[in-house]
Amino acid sequence: MKQRDSIPQKDRILVVDDDLFLLAAIEQTLTLHNYSVDTFNIPSKCLSAVKDVDYSAVFTEIKMAGMNGIELLEKIKDIDPELPVIVITGHGDVAMAVTAMQKGAYDFLQKPVDEDIMTASLKRAVEKRQLVLENKRLSRNLQEQRKKRTRFHGIVGSHPVMQQLYDTLEKVAAENDPIMLYGETGTGKELAALAIHEIASRSEKPFVAVNMGAIPAEMLESELFGHVKGTFTGAVRNKTGKFIHAGQGTILLDEINSLPIELQGKLLRVLEENAITPLGSNVPIPIQARIIAATNKNLVGEIAGGRFREDLYYRLNVLPVNIPSLQERKTDIPLLVRCFHQEYCHERQLNVDLFDHKTLLAFQKKEWPGNVRELKNHVRRICIFGEQPGMDELSQQCEKMHLRGINEKMVLKDFLAGMEKKYIREVLKKNRGQITISYEELGISRKSLYDKVNKYGLDLTLFRQCPES
Repeated sequence: MKQRDSIPQKDRILVVDDDLFLLAAIEQTLTLHNYSVDTFNIPSKCLSAVKDVDYSAVFTEIKMAGMNGIELLEKIKDIDPELPVIVITGHGDVAMAVTAMQKGAYDFLQKPVDEDIMTASLKRAVEKRQLVLENKRLSRNLQEQRKKRTRFHGIVGSHPVMQQLYDTLEKVAAENDPIMLYGETGTGKELAALAIHEIASRSEKPFVAVNMGAIPAEMLESELFGHVKGTFTGAVRNKTGKFIHAGQGTILLDEINSLPIELQGKLLRVLEENAITPLGSNVPIPIQARIIAATNKNLVGEIAGGRFREDLYYRLNVLPVNIPSLQERKTDIPLLVRCFHQEYCHERQLNVDLFDHKTLLAFQKKEWPGNVRELKNHVRRICIFGEQPGMDELSQQCEKMHLRGINEKMVLKDFLAGMEKKYIREVLKKNRGQITISYEELGISRKSLYDKVNKYGLDLTLFRQCPES
């Protein structure tokens, strides 16, 4: 064996041949062409070098004692499948050369080896090797960058469970099968659905989100599938359902567990036939939308309780995706807080000091049953009202309310209701009675907000007349 120190600016070539004269001739030729050359005259002894040295290409004779060139080629490919191997054959070894090419050899040269042909073949092999290595380097860099992602199509988080989520969303977005998103309330299931919509090159198509729990049951069928004029009292014109409105985009069936059992059969038929039939019509209309469902419930438990159809579950649960709770990624809380703080200050053109380290640590220790949505609303409240009082100050707040004339025998339920009414009034006032903005800020459904407005006798028209802040 003859081995030289690696010269960084030169491509390193391995030459294997039991003919010492030919071995020396190839080494001399390649050295004159500015290659760094390692030579071996015993094939089996070069394999450790292949493992340890980053070669750009290999030359090997086909017929050698102990191990022929095809056997050596196979062992080299086991170590480094992308390393180009050029075989050298005699006039009677063409059949073996063909076999070598079938087993992955880059090229074969016939003896006597022409210098120009040899260097031209080697140049192409080295260029291929460099391209492979560059692609691997770029791929490694991309993987490293992916591990450091803090934002992903509107989702914020850098914890490993979020990196895994991002990878999963990319995988399922490439398919057309239904997706089921599982996650606690407030984890960001709709953001995940939007990410899938954008990754799948549907961003220019409609994204339609339907909250099953926010639409009265008697209206849900018409909302989803549409109806024709005259189908029922009040149907004065044809109505396009959400499935058709979504077109070639994406439809999100949020809170799918709230879909009435009698409508689950119709949704199952839609999934089976890829078509919907509006109320009052006999003409099915093909659908092309990507279907994503979401739930915060254990659907297996819902099936056991007779509240969800098992066959519909299997139709929707083709590509299940779990959205991590905030509890699973508490180290993301400072990142989320900074994001929400900047977002709100920019939106409202406020100049509110950033949360200090002590506050962020307190946030990380706190339980957040409402997950990211609760954290976001908490940050917004502090931006508006300042720091909230702690539990040790609650009694002082009760005392102040008592001095203002509140019955000291007020039960906790009434006290909390009063606080809730006050907060809802403040949010509605700030948003000038706009329901959509308000229920999202409060972290409740549209229906829940309307229920509370009615419960507390709040007049939305008065809030809508408030001057803009």
